[in-house]
Amino acid sequence: MDIDVLKKALWNDLTPENLTEAGNFLYSHDREADALDIIRQVSCETTDVILLLAAYGVLVQHTAHHHLMMTILRKALLVLPEVNDEHLTSVRYDIMLHLADQLMALGHYDESMGLYADVLKASPKQNRLAVGEHLSACLLEAGRTEEAKTVLESWLAEGPVSVPLYNNMGCALERLNRSEEAIAYYRKGVDLAPSHELISFGFGICLLKAGHFEEGFQRYALRSPFVINPSCWYVKDLYRLAPDVALEGKHILFYQEQGLGDTIQFIRFLPQILARGARVTLAVPLQLLRLLRQSFPEVDVRLSNEVEAEPQTQSQYHYGCPIADLPYICGMKAEADIPPFAPYMTVPEQDAALFARHVSERLEKEGRPTNGKRRLRVGLVWAGGKRFLARDVASDRRRSTNLQEMMGALAPAEVDFFSLQYGDPRQELTEGTPQPVYDLMDQVTDMADCAALMKTLDLVISVDTAPLHLAGALGIPVWLANRWDSCWRWGDEGTQSAWYPTLRIFRAHESSFVPVLNEIGEALRSLVASSS
Repeated sequence: MDIDVLKKALWNDLTPENLTEAGNFLYSHDREADALDIIRQVSCETTDVILLLAAYGVLVQHTAHHHLMMTILRKALLVLPEVNDEHLTSVRYDIMLHLADQLMALGHYDESMGLYADVLKASPKQNRLAVGEHLSACLLEAGRTEEAKTVLESWLAEGPVSVPLYNNMGCALERLNRSEEAIAYYRKGVDLAPSHELISFGFGICLLKAGHFEEGFQRYALRSPFVINPSCWYVKDLYRLAPDVALEGKHILFYQEQGLGDTIQFIRFLPQILARGARVTLAVPLQLLRLLRQSFPEVDVRLSNEVEAEPQTQSQYHYGCPIADLPYICGMKAEADIPPFAPYMTVPEQDAALFARHVSERLEKEGRPTNGKRRLRVGLVWAGGKRFLARDVASDRRRSTNLQEMMGALAPAEVDFFSLQYGDPRQELTEGTPQPVYDLMDQVTDMADCAALMKTLDLVISVDTAPLHLAGALGIPVWLANRWDSCWRWGDEGTQSAWYPTLRIFRAHESSFVPVLNEIGEALRSLVASSS
């Protein structure tokens, strides 16, 4: 891809449509830095409101760069002509609402609420619906769920109603772990707009969380796949696999979608596909390649980007399918339909021995005993992987804590702590902790190495992210520090999970993780006492 050529073509014909097309193209090819360079330059140089709004539109679709979006919207308001024109007045109100959204995301609550109030006061009848939709959605993303529910109750009672309002009310109740109550609101929204993908997907998630797996997975499978490049040939051109297809002799390409944890969770159903006579190829990222090759040797496991670069192979496949569709394809209707558990991720003996040696050497270096009466070894993960889309960034904030909070609750304990943390949050290890946390992650290059390291541990304590699923798939005891607005797969309540028999769920009941981490700390010290 020649970025200079793309930029030159754009500057020669800079229109809102071309800017949008260029931005979407760059983001779909994982070239965010180039997209941001173009958007920043356009935003600095232009006084064209439509161009500014096009730049904002690219950002709001693909990123969580709230400061940049706020700056663009403020400029758009400044350069928008102040004339008595109905259309321009409507545009002004729309810009003000989006600016209020960005201010809310940045935590500027009072200024944000002031803008919402200004738009509503300016034209109560015309703007009421839009204000309710924007305000409730942004309160939800800011984690102010009770406030969002209060706003929605008022708006729905007084009318008019809309699909987004029903969707937001369903979302609020589902996040408050009242999924059965949420279903009625989602159903009203779906009745108004049967083909509305966003509310259909939210409805599916809510049904799954409430335990209605048959209808839930049916709706879940209606989504457009959440992949980096939706125009990839195997997403766009292959027939999508359905449950009623005869699989004998068929070649199916299952591909990575959503997070690594989703793949680890749902790949458990793959043997059922093989048992029906299908030939399977998996297209997965590098982090999962080796783990899945050694766990499913009868399957052709390939890198996603290599498969994507071979559109000429399309004729080799009868169907394509996101890996996350596997429960639906296999007809899951109840928890009893989850395949009986046995550890389904494989760690070769030589890998396990290598990491056992790494652990022993590190403990010996620290003067810790490595044989005889040794202490429990506990792996820690305190934050999820980096996200980019605004909705995903907000979700990651809700599911992640930090090392200081975690160790403040877990220490002191007569155990040896090991970090399993990946990504930028790993840097928190340099800040010091009340008890040592040993870091061997320099030796970990992918999920296969992470699995080998886990096999040396007695317990994993993690937030809701991929290593939690890996520990569960390995059959290792794992404790989940679950966020207050629990993910659908852990349900509204309870301490156990049908997905992973060795999982114990500790549920937060507020946005802070401190109370639930303190609960985990007490449970850890009780475990140590009972083991001594």
